[in-house]
Amino acid sequence: MTESEIPPRPRRMPLRTPRVAEALAAQLRLRILEGDLADGAELPTEPVLLQEYPVSRPSLREAFRILETEGLVVVRRGKRGGTVIKAPAPGSAAYHMGLLLHARATPMRDLAAARNLLEPLCAEHAAGRDDHEAVAVRLRQLNEEAAQVVEDGPAFTGASVRFHEGLVDAAGNETLRVVVGMLESVWSVQERGWARRASDEASYPPVDRRHAVLRAHGAIEKAIGAGDAALAGKLMRAHLEASQLYVASDDAPPVQVLDEYGNPRMDGRD
Repeated sequence: MTESEIPPRPRRMPLRTPRVAEALAAQLRLRILEGDLADGAELPTEPVLLQEYPVSRPSLREAFRILETEGLVVVRRGKRGGTVIKAPAPGSAAYHMGLLLHARATPMRDLAAARNLLEPLCAEHAAGRDDHEAVAVRLRQLNEEAAQVVEDGPAFTGASVRFHEGLVDAAGNETLRVVVGMLESVWSVQERGWARRASDEASYPPVDRRHAVLRAHGAIEKAIGAGDAALAGKLMRAHLEASQLYVASDDAPPVQVLDEYGNPRMDGRD
């Protein structure tokens, strides 16, 4: 074989080592997630961190930017600057979930169907807890708060949302609470927005329908208090199928977590 016939050597894949900023961000990220760096506390100043981690100042600041993009720190600039730790929270996770659903133009009926599948499981788990009677007491309190504002449509919707959020939080299983909690947060924003629009257009359901919601919540709470998981799940499914028809109507817009200006709506404002 002549030199001209020697096949070319295959191109080697480049050997990549993590950049210094990424490696530093990884260490700080782990400390935040494991609680070594507490939520709400300020990171040490740059000089202190530079002594602890032998990196350049630009690498340190790039590590901050990485963590800020991930939502794990908030960098305050100016005279009162500093870097505040922000541990992961359900709200931030729900926001990113909502962005994905928004980007995919997910129909409201699709979101409602997922809620119909998962929230009854939370009711069943709540009824199966050893302290199910205490769970029922808390849900009864939330339902009573909704009854106090039954004449005010948007306020009633907000109180009803808190009942559902309380039920999801009572599921007991941590993973189920987190997953369904994100879903519930996205749904709650859509429902609160619908309530304000319906109120402005004088199309909010009449008071007798609101009392039907209170009765449904009361029945669910009683089933949980009795420890009847099967009944709690059944009642929750029936309630969701009836109540979601308003928010997930045929003419409902797709899931939206940003307003027309591109600002987040995940805080419940429309």
